[in-house]
Amino acid sequence: MKVSVVIPFHRNLSHLSESLPAARRSLPTAEVLIAADGAIEDCRPLAAAWGAQVVLVAGPSGPAVARNRAAALAGGDILIFIDADVIVAPDALPRMCRLLARDSGLAGVFGAYDLRPREPNFMSQYKNLSHAYVHERGATQASAFWAGLGALRADAFRALGGFDERFRRPSIEDIELGHRLVAAGHSLRLDASFRGQHLKHWTLGSSILTDIGARGIPWTQLILRSRRLPHDLNTSVAQRLSLVLALALAAALAMAAFRPWGTPLAAFLLALLVGLNFRRYRWFARQRGILFVLRAVPVHLLHHLCNGVSLVVGIALHVAGRFGLTLPGTLPARVWAARPGSVSATPQS
Repeated sequence: MKVSVVIPFHRNLSHLSESLPAARRSLPTAEVLIAADGAIEDCRPLAAAWGAQVVLVAGPSGPAVARNRAAALAGGDILIFIDADVIVAPDALPRMCRLLARDSGLAGVFGAYDLRPREPNFMSQYKNLSHAYVHERGATQASAFWAGLGALRADAFRALGGFDERFRRPSIEDIELGHRLVAAGHSLRLDASFRGQHLKHWTLGSSILTDIGARGIPWTQLILRSRRLPHDLNTSVAQRLSLVLALALAAALAMAAFRPWGTPLAAFLLALLVGLNFRRYRWFARQRGILFVLRAVPVHLLHHLCNGVSLVVGIALHVAGRFGLTLPGTLPARVWAARPGSVSATPQS
């Protein structure tokens, strides 16, 4: 089977200068396409040095558009999507291809971040290790897709129109595509042994903005629109119970200023929350030690509170949309509409 690798790129040539060579070394004979989405840095010399084709996309129009434009020009039977800030492990891409070649009933597969995130600051370590943990514990039979390091059969991808191009910035465009693939009867697999090192620098502020605006609010609306709540990854039963406990804990802490019983109630709820997530914290301790866990617990609590905000806002936007009121952040009434050719793409050598 012929393989095409698609890497969307907008900025940070230093990241691409590590991601692209890793992909090329992993699959020396694959077709590699760099989707330059309104790129503010010229990636053509780097692409030429590593035998990649550059697809110029007017923009920035977002990774959904960028990936679609490159995929439209790709000749592979398998489309491998890699983020420009992910360095794939040497064996990840060949093993993904072998898995798809072996299992004809499988439409796609995706992996996870590795345990060695590049940025040393706490938030970068925490975010990337959290992603790795969730994917390690996720169901093998997946209900979503991840385009940071994932492969799809080209015919299945094109039959559904690719990524929804109304996601104009990095968001849940890959999750949404996975939902459509599963709803159409396709099978997706999560295998966390397919690893990639993430180069992104996270801060507390960027984490909050991403958790709420880019992921939580649109994901809530997607679940409400589809009327299907997956019991996996970040929407597992344990994560939903953690959300309820986190909100109750925040309320108890607020009440502690006015009622003496608020403090012991908060302590009890915190103990329940830690107990519910004990396996996660034990895994963190094995990876980074107990001091890391002590810092991770309040940040994890904050993550659940962000999910609570996302839930409330997402429901409000969904209800408003049902009454014909479209507010900023509202997911389109019809989640997907194919608009081929809406953004120009030009292949460059």
